Amino acid sequence: MFLFPLAYIVSFLYGLSEVFKRQVQGLLVFILVGLPIYINALSVSFMYGYVKWIPLLQSFKEILVLATFTMVALSIKNIKQIKWHVIDILIIVFFIYSLLYVFLPIGSYSVGSKLLALKSLSFFPFLYFIGRFCAAETVTVNKLFSFLVIMILAAAIVVVAEKFFNQHLHTRTGYMAYNTHYFDADVSGNYGLQWTFQTESGLKRFGSIFSNPLEFAAGIVLGLSILLALITYKQDRLTIQANSFEIAGIIACLVCIFLAASRASFLSFFLLVYCYGWITQQKKALFYFHTALVLVVMYVYYFLEGDFYDLIMDTLTFQSTSSAGHVLEWIAGIDAMTASPFGLGLGQSGRVASVTKDNIGGENQFIIIGVQVGVLAMFLYLSIYIMLIREGIKNLKTSVGKNWKVFLAVVLIKIGLFLPMFTAYVDSYIYISYFSWFLSGYMINLIQQSKVQRDTIYA
Repeated sequence: MFLFPLAYIVSFLYGLSEVFKRQVQGLLVFILVGLPIYINALSVSFMYGYVKWIPLLQSFKEILVLATFTMVALSIKNIKQIKWHVIDILIIVFFIYSLLYVFLPIGSYSVGSKLLALKSLSFFPFLYFIGRFCAAETVTVNKLFSFLVIMILAAAIVVVAEKFFNQHLHTRTGYMAYNTHYFDADVSGNYGLQWTFQTESGLKRFGSIFSNPLEFAAGIVLGLSILLALITYKQDRLTIQANSFEIAGIIACLVCIFLAASRASFLSFFLLVYCYGWITQQKKALFYFHTALVLVVMYVYYFLEGDFYDLIMDTLTFQSTSSAGHVLEWIAGIDAMTASPFGLGLGQSGRVASVTKDNIGGENQFIIIGVQVGVLAMFLYLSIYIMLIREGIKNLKTSVGKNWKVFLAVVLIKIGLFLPMFTAYVDSYIYISYFSWFLSGYMINLIQQSKVQRDTIYA
C-alpha cells in the first residue's frame, strides 16, 4: 500500500522539477499519475500514522497548479497582443463573479469556509489558462494520450483483482478512517465503506485506484474519449487505426465501466460511442450500434435476471432510492434558486455543506453552482461548457493532425461528462477536472494560434 503515497509524492516532485525547467509536461504527468490515486495516497498515509503530513500532501495539487500557472503567466511577453477568445472572457467573468461571494455578506459560512468552497467551484480557470497560454509545441499529444491509456490499464488490472477476490481495495487503504477523521463521514452500506460502493440491490461497485466508483466511472468515460481520439487520424482523409495497445485500452474501459456500475457514466459511455460515430461519419459503425442497442434492450427485457436487471428497471421506473433521491435533491435546489436567484452563498451546497450535513441540491453540478452563487453564474458555466463543445465541433471541420485529435478529445470529453454532471459534482473529481479543463484551454490555444497564422498569411 505504500506505493500509493510514494507514487503521489514522486510525481509531485517530478512535476515541480519540470516547472523550474519551464515545462508544463510535469504538471500533466502529476495529473495522470498522482491525482487518480490522490485519496488512496492520503488515506494510506493516514493509516501509517503520518497524520501531520496530510495537510501538506493535500496542498501538493494546488501548489503545483499555481506554480505552473505562474510560470506560464510570466512567459507571456505582451498581454496587449493576446487575441482573446470569448470563452476566455466568460471564464474570467465567472471567476471574478464567484470570487465576490467570498467578501459579500451572503451565506452563513466564515471567510475560510467560503474560500474552500471557492476552490471547489472556481479553481478550474487556473487549469484552463495553463492550457490556454502554455507553449503549445511543448505538449506531445500522442505521448500524453498514451500515458493516460497506461493509467487506464493499471486501473483495469486493479479492478479485475477487486472483482476476483470480491473485496474493495478501499477496505485495505484506511479509506473510511481518513474520511471519518477529516470529513466526519459515517460508515454506511454493507461493506464497511459508503453507499456509493454498492447499488440498492447490494451489487458491489468497485472504485479501483480512484476515490470511489463514481469518480472511477467518470474517469473511464474521459479515458474512452482520449482513446477514440488516439485511434482516429485525419490528414487528407479520416482513418481509424488501433494498435494492440489501444485495443487493450478500449477493452479495459469496457470492463471498468461494468464493474464501476455507475448508471449515468454507463449511459454516457455508450452515448460517447454513438456521438463518435456521427462525428466521424462511420455509417457502418452506427448501423452496428443501433442493431446492438436493439439486441441489448431485448436481452434485458426478456432474459436478464438478478442484480443488474433490478438496477436497470428500478432506475427506469424511478423505484430506485438513488434515482428518487437525485430528483428530490434537484427539487430542493431548484426551490432554493427560485427563492434566492442570486444564491445562498459559497459553501451552502457541495463539498463544504456536505461536511456540515447541511447540503442543498448537492447532486447536480449545475444546481450546486446555482444554489451557491446564483442562477446567472449557473447559466454562465453552462454557456462556457456548451460553447466549448460547439467550438470544438466547428473547428473539427477544418483541422487535421494533432489539432484534430485534441479537438475531438475535448468534444467527446464534454459530451461524455454531461450526463454524470446531473447526478454528481464532476469538478470535485480532481483528476477529471484538472485534465479536462487543461485540455479545454489547450484546444482554444490551438484554435487561436491557427487564426493568427491564417491572418498572417492573408495579411
